[in-house]
Amino acid sequence: MDGGPGLSLLGPPPRRGVIVRRPSVLGLALALVVSLTTGVPAIASPAAPEPDPSDPASGVSLPYAQQAEAVPELESPEDLGETTVVTTDAVLPAPVPGAEVYPVPADGSYDITGGGYGHRIGMSQWGAHGAGLQGLSHQQIVGFYYPGTRLETWALQDIAVGITIDDDGVTRVAHRSGLRVSAAPGSRTWALPSGRSQWRVRATGSSATSCVLEGYDGSSWSSWWPSGMSRRCPVTFSSSQEGTVDLYLPTGSLRVYRGALTATHHGSSALATVNHLPEQHYLRSVVAAEMGPSFHPAALRAQSVAARTYARRSASTSYYDVCDTTACQAYRGRGARNGDGTLTSYEYSANTAAVDATAGEVLTFAFPDGRRLATTMYSASTGGQTLAAGNGHDYLRAQKDPYDATAANPRHRWSASLPRTALQQRYGIHRVERVQVLTRDGVGAWGGRILTARVEGFTSGGAYTYAHATGTGLMLSRYWPSWSDGLSSDYFTFAGAAPTPTEPVRLSGTDRYGTAAKVAEQWSPGVGVVYVVSGQDYPDALAASARAGVYDAPLLLTRQDGLPGATVRALNRLRPDRLVVLGGTDAVSGDVLRDLRGYARTGRVDRVAGDDRYGTAAALAGYYPSGVDRVLLASGRDFPDALAGAAVANGQQAPLLLTRPDGLPTSTISALRRLQPREIVVLGGDGAVSGTVVREARQYASGGVVRWAGTDRYRTAARIAATFPRGTDPAFVALGTDFPDALVAAALAGRHDAPLVLTPGDRVAGGAHQALTHLRPGSMYVLGGTGGITRDTLGLLGRYLR
Repeated sequence: MDGGPGLSLLGPPPRRGVIVRRPSVLGLALALVVSLTTGVPAIASPAAPEPDPSDPASGVSLPYAQQAEAVPELESPEDLGETTVVTTDAVLPAPVPGAEVYPVPADGSYDITGGGYGHRIGMSQWGAHGAGLQGLSHQQIVGFYYPGTRLETWALQDIAVGITIDDDGVTRVAHRSGLRVSAAPGSRTWALPSGRSQWRVRATGSSATSCVLEGYDGSSWSSWWPSGMSRRCPVTFSSSQEGTVDLYLPTGSLRVYRGALTATHHGSSALATVNHLPEQHYLRSVVAAEMGPSFHPAALRAQSVAARTYARRSASTSYYDVCDTTACQAYRGRGARNGDGTLTSYEYSANTAAVDATAGEVLTFAFPDGRRLATTMYSASTGGQTLAAGNGHDYLRAQKDPYDATAANPRHRWSASLPRTALQQRYGIHRVERVQVLTRDGVGAWGGRILTARVEGFTSGGAYTYAHATGTGLMLSRYWPSWSDGLSSDYFTFAGAAPTPTEPVRLSGTDRYGTAAKVAEQWSPGVGVVYVVSGQDYPDALAASARAGVYDAPLLLTRQDGLPGATVRALNRLRPDRLVVLGGTDAVSGDVLRDLRGYARTGRVDRVAGDDRYGTAAALAGYYPSGVDRVLLASGRDFPDALAGAAVANGQQAPLLLTRPDGLPTSTISALRRLQPREIVVLGGDGAVSGTVVREARQYASGGVVRWAGTDRYRTAARIAATFPRGTDPAFVALGTDFPDALVAAALAGRHDAPLVLTPGDRVAGGAHQALTHLRPGSMYVLGGTGGITRDTLGLLGRYLR
């Protein structure tokens, strides 16, 4: 089971009042649930076949999420926002800076090592079992997986479950001794007459009064209503004698449910079936579906608490509290009615004992708006590392999970094969040659789960093509359990990384706009924001290079009066949610801003501008909170010091402000007063920022002012690079005599928390030598074409690679 509300990586959460369809396999694996900020839950788990409890190999001892089946459908690349791009190139390009690079092995198949099954947020079901084996009580188990919550005992209550598996729009039940009908659960009931083998409720129109109650006598259906009962929906079937009702599913099979079944009209002629029953009876089925009876009793009790809390906090509609599928929480009712009248039970004594032993127990958390029920997510296996859910749900935190590695857990660590043919089929690439892992979440082994990747190869015509992939998409290329050697999470690594490049890699386009667009290829489509700045002058653009890394956003260049073709092509590929333009109309015209709206998926384009370059930087600093740790202060009269410092600003999420050499502008002073930094770092020597400015700035920093400077722009960049540890990788090098390539390089360097080294085009400056000798990078990326940094200089730079 992968359960509980959380942030969905797969798409929008279900809406309130909508019965959620059974999730496809993507929902099975990663979970990826609803928005915690709204509290609308959705759970993603595999749909397992009904197990036979009499068969010891049936899988009932496994968490529901690990009962294997042939998955009927896979999420398409389009569903994940994975797009494939075809180029006119005929060779594989240089790897993406900072990427893990994996050429296809000689045998045509990657060897994969991974961990976990499910979204890995909250409780591990296998981990709960392992914790129980180590002597932890259920109170200690839920305390570990949901730290900061409080275990409370609440009064027992009834629950309404939407039986979405009954999706034919008709509620049909078997006639049994004692079956009665009523308008609603708990209201007056009428006995149903004998002579019928089945009863059904159907609607003929969009009004509740169109509902008809009909009985089947073995040959035909006929209408029947008890005298005194309102002729309308809802219509409820119950049996105080048996305590259960047999429901016909659309397949013709009979499912037995405790409590009452209500045919509910909700605005169309397709009725919904709702099961009303005591919460404890509901949980008997849920806990049995989620965790088999062979699990440790403490684990079963922890599962009971988590399932009860989830059910009470779940997404309700106007006519049910929770649904029955893994889109909410797995619920299968009392059991299946066999052809001979016997019952195959979906409840097991060990699970029922756990439910009874924890009666009323739920978990609460002290949210900012008051104490209320926690969001008790859980999944089959965390692989030894849980993930944080965020959004104020601090009890769903990232932490090592020592209990998940119990010997019984087959998915704590797993090995898998990923053939190139599987990638070719999923991404429509004729011949896959390489996979690059671009970003991970940084939590756990191998750098964490894979967020974005690039699958590369060639078309049948020999053109280079690549797909913007996700870790989920790679997993679904060969998904376990559909493949016995498949992948079961996006938390994995490849064997056999490519050797580190032995020479610098040049990133360039045909001009400054093309170079910016080329660098933007490092980002996958669907980015949250893109910054657009003038490519004709630097002042308004300086602060953008220091801000883009905060949002992991690409930076594109434009002309003042029109969008260059390279920028248009990049925007068409990136499909950002919104765009931010830096500078006034003298930098980027109103016509360009209007044109940009067509490239933002939300249509939102924000202009950030002040009266001048100082005011623009101050306006962008307005997006930072007061009380920041550090502010960078650089000259607004030239670009090198500001751009060299931008990588630091990105990595430390520090605002970059501009100053005149001889005095702080009014807009900069206002920004400093609001930001109240602990420290101000002045970039550049006295010629760039005078001692007068330093003394003036001291009154705005509680911890003082420091200066990072060298004897020239190259040594100032080296001084800034010295703040990065030795071995920082990769290094980025740009021309120090013109701004466009350095502007884009600064934003890219900030994305990788790496320094920007500046050098002249025809030689390696002393400052660049100083910086690269300190860094000793394993890889290096040079921005711009040979018109900037020459081929000879590129060769000299290669000597600094370790």
